[in-house]
Amino acid sequence: MNQDSFPPQLLHQSVTERVAYFERYTMAHPHLLAAAQALMQAISEPAGASLIFVFGPTGVGKSTLLRRVAQKLTEAALCDLVMDKGRIPIAGIEAVSPEFSNFDWKDFYVRCLIALKEPCITKKINYRETKLTLRLALEAALRNRRPDAFYIDEAQNLGKVVSGRKLRDQSDCLKSIANISQVRLIPTGTYDLLTLLDLSDQLCRRSVNIHFPRYYADCTSDIKTFKSVVQTFQRHLPLVEEPDLLQHWDYCYERTIGCVGILKDWLLRTLNAILQTDENTKTLKCKQLEKHAWSPRQCMTMLKAALDGEERVSESEALLSEMRLMMGLEPKIFQKKVGGEELRGNNIGIPIKKAGARGRRTPKRDKVGIKDYAE
Repeated sequence: MNQDSFPPQLLHQSVTERVAYFERYTMAHPHLLAAAQALMQAISEPAGASLIFVFGPTGVGKSTLLRRVAQKLTEAALCDLVMDKGRIPIAGIEAVSPEFSNFDWKDFYVRCLIALKEPCITKKINYRETKLTLRLALEAALRNRRPDAFYIDEAQNLGKVVSGRKLRDQSDCLKSIANISQVRLIPTGTYDLLTLLDLSDQLCRRSVNIHFPRYYADCTSDIKTFKSVVQTFQRHLPLVEEPDLLQHWDYCYERTIGCVGILKDWLLRTLNAILQTDENTKTLKCKQLEKHAWSPRQCMTMLKAALDGEERVSESEALLSEMRLMMGLEPKIFQKKVGGEELRGNNIGIPIKKAGARGRRTPKRDKVGIKDYAE
């Protein structure tokens, strides 16, 4: 991680510029790098998936991930852009939450066309136009602009429909747009996005799932990384004296549930508040941080949502043994410690007994008696 500090001359600039510096600052922590690498690989795969789902808890840094990948794709396409000025390496939108239960596809198509800088957009922003007309325009724009990928942030909003049948239609529609335009779509959102996954065999075959997790307090390496994140952020706060947030790392973890994005937002709004009160403030103190922290009730809401999503992600591992049994294969064996005791079992929670010698019967009492086989 970068251990540099902010530019010293920043201290002589306005409050707005100092706050803007920290707002723009991003850091490459391990989970972000891993997610970015997985996303770049999925985009560049020759026979890759049409849909690349990216999900994680709120505030984990998904928007930062998209900006990082967009920067890399743009840099890689600079030479092509000189010859082909109509091409856009990557574009995207934020899916808007519907006002009346069902997701608004007309609004979605128009926003996509604007993001793709459709030259005739003024003639297409007419809600008397049918959804089919707008969709055909979007497919044409994607083919003409030839982006490497098109992302849909807050994509969990696509799942806001009134029936289960329409839920499957949402994913099928995205898959169809991606197939026809030959552009990879990247739906990105919270764990609510999991509702749109695995709704059909075709969708499973043509999609990739990328989990962007938070840092866990029961993992030594995660805590070490989170402390490093806290320390790096404190060095980039444009203040005369570097605050000692590392001393209060557990409090920082407590009020962010281990999400770097939440930590960044918290520090940003605290920095803005203390500088707006007194632009000569020398440092940031823990009491000031506490004043702008999310309440325990808010943190509990975020934590419950994260735990529920993480449980849904882990269920896929439990399905492995069930799937193997259905195919006539042996269940996958695992070994883990529970309460200091090492247990051996399979992914569906069925204890596995120690196998005896091949071909030798397990000792048991046989039934006795005579059965009448008369016809």
